[in-house]
Amino acid sequence: MDETVVADLEALATGLADPDADLDALDVLEARVLAVRDAALVPALEAHLAAAAEARGWYARAVLARILVRTAGRASLPALLRAHARDLGDDQDSLTTGLTCLAEEDPASARALLLPWTLDPDPDPDPELRRTAFWLLDHVRHASDVERLVRAAADPDEGVRRTVAGALTGHCGTDPRAVVVLTGLLSDASPRVRISALSSLGFARRPETLPAIRRLADDADETVRRWVTIALARFLAGGVN
Repeated sequence: MDETVVADLEALATGLADPDADLDALDVLEARVLAVRDAALVPALEAHLAAAAEARGWYARAVLARILVRTAGRASLPALLRAHARDLGDDQDSLTTGLTCLAEEDPASARALLLPWTLDPDPDPDPELRRTAFWLLDHVRHASDVERLVRAAADPDEGVRRTVAGALTGHCGTDPRAVVVLTGLLSDASPRVRISALSSLGFARRPETLPAIRRLADDADETVRRWVTIALARFLAGGVN
């Protein structure tokens, strides 16, 4: 391994953790590391990426994820998924794009990675990672996913239930269980889950769900009530009323 690029990566990681660092200098270091794309750097890149996520360094996470994707390609998927699972308050646009592109390039490999994380909390009890796995699984969906989505709709973690409600949208036209579960989630204790279910049912435009949607017009949560209007507008846009 070229010792110069190792030094550049270490300097970059140190600089990314410094809020007063010179951004132009960091750009130069990033360009030099990217130009080499040495696979031997992958373990160090993964370690720095994990550290950036734990330190809530959203900019560092974005830069290091970008380098890792271009250096390791599809092999970077596990490390990227773990980094993406940490909500740091940013839009995660570049990381999200990198993850979805890698998963869609090789759906079979992506599914092999993701499916264990969508089981009941074992083998990994991290709800943020489980939530992210369900989200990415929707980008490489298969009809067989409905069974695990149905089970996960009762997950104790609100975020998992909310993500599952979104993922069920793509199955509404092919599996009646998806519509039944989404309708049930309209009664979820969490307003955010009810909103996600409303959004999905609005896109699905299944007339039999209209009575359940309309009942939420009297929901105690103001945002839920607004989403009833949005969901019904989607029905109207599709010619269903």
